[in-house]
Amino acid sequence: MKIIITENQNYLIRRIQQFIEIVEGQIEGYELNEDGAWWCRNNGPYAFYDNLVGRSIEEFMDQNWEFFDDESEKGGAYMDISMLNKIVEENYGNYIRNLFVRKCS
Repeated sequence: MKIIITENQNYLIRRIQQFIEIVEGQIEGYELNEDGAWWCRNNGPYAFYDNLVGRSIEEFMDQNWEFFDDESEKGGAYMDISMLNKIVEENYGNYIRNLFVRKCS
């Protein structure tokens, strides 16, 4: 069985490490934050996770704007990026939610 990867999927796959570094940077920022009161007040563990992932995806897209703004077949304007959320959930999901509980309890 052959798996066919499109050019835009290949572009995204080559930049997964960049995305992971963004997520880890977000996590580290919250880890280093001594006073979590400002983000503890308005979130729960799941909303905190969703916000962190959303900000990470936005930053990733900003850093790769030319690709995500490209509406051609080679671009990522209409690309399904749900795999980015899956990567975070599988590798960091519980850690992020536990970070919220640890810092905000």
